[in-house]
Amino acid sequence: MKVLINAVSAKLGGAATYLRNLVRSLDSLAAPEDHFVVVVPPERARDIAAEGEHVRILESRAASGSYARRWWWDQISLRRLVAQERPDVLFSSANFGMIACPCPQALLVRIPIYFSREYCEHVLPGKTAAFRAETALRRWFVCRSARHADCVVTPSEAMLADLQRYARIPETKTRVIPYGVPRARLSAGALSQPPSAQPDRPVRVLWVSHYADHKDLATLLRAASSLRQRGRARVDLFLTLEPLRDGAQRGQHTEMPWAEQQLLAGLGDSVRYLGVLPYEQIWETYRYADVFVFPSLCESFGHPLVEAMAARLPVIASDIPIHREICDDAAQYFPPRDAAALAAALERFAGDAILRAEMARRGAARVRNFVWEDHVLRLLALLRELSAQRAARVAVAAHVA
Repeated sequence: MKVLINAVSAKLGGAATYLRNLVRSLDSLAAPEDHFVVVVPPERARDIAAEGEHVRILESRAASGSYARRWWWDQISLRRLVAQERPDVLFSSANFGMIACPCPQALLVRIPIYFSREYCEHVLPGKTAAFRAETALRRWFVCRSARHADCVVTPSEAMLADLQRYARIPETKTRVIPYGVPRARLSAGALSQPPSAQPDRPVRVLWVSHYADHKDLATLLRAASSLRQRGRARVDLFLTLEPLRDGAQRGQHTEMPWAEQQLLAGLGDSVRYLGVLPYEQIWETYRYADVFVFPSLCESFGHPLVEAMAARLPVIASDIPIHREICDDAAQYFPPRDAAALAAALERFAGDAILRAEMARRGAARVRNFVWEDHVLRLLALLRELSAQRAARVAVAAHVA
């Protein structure tokens, strides 16, 4: 089986993590006859391990320009590449797919902001008219891509439910294949002790993400500010961001609002900027923290949730369907955007080592449902299924001829 993987938009965040882990897994998990051609942005090509027997990397800047340029890539340039490479299956790994693809196509839809109720109700109204119009256009194109794909894959039931509110895809053409953590990380986490805060230092609260408004860092900042002002629990925030420079995040395309900059400034030396960390270093960061907080308004899956649970780190998360689906009873929840409720949860965790240990234990058990190798094997099985369907159609056509 030959698979062409379109991953031109995997520049940062969960998309980059997904691409990195997928490419590194294909050589060990693919069948001897499998071959994969993976199209990636140049900045990700440097992060991916050297090509193996089954994987060949091509670079493209198609996702670095305008929306029109990306459309041209998906519909014209990629079609030419398909004709050149002649794959058995095209795997479009990030939301946008080819219309009338000449080979079977599996489409991974993994962007929540176009479909999430929380985002559409709480964030989108505050955006410019141009941004809202672009969001509507992109939502329309994702839905159109989904309708034309032979199979639509989502990493969670919650993501599929949000998509189905707009796209109405037959169940026979959908597949939920959750992400996960490498199996080796589960073993490493089992050998480690749950983190415990010492009474003579603040509780270390970790937030792992790139900056984006739907990640709702502001609620965490307001909660920490409230605790600081009231002299309650002492917390230090560890953020995977670069220090602010001239009011903007270095290396990010999104400018942090002035109100959030002021909150960060008010927290002073209780904020630790970790910068954008390599994947391996992120695991060390989880082990260094006491509590993991994930206040997002929407996610398609949430890699940091399973990573934190695998590292035996107790989790506090906003109460949205995807977080319940992933963590179940292995997290403490607070209403989205409710800084007071989050502050209360942080105060409770800070003063209760037994609670932290219990939540760490639950997380370590829960995360065993989300193993990365299982995701790759189920994805490969789907791609083989699509490839076999194509081979059957070709055989029938040849017989009729």
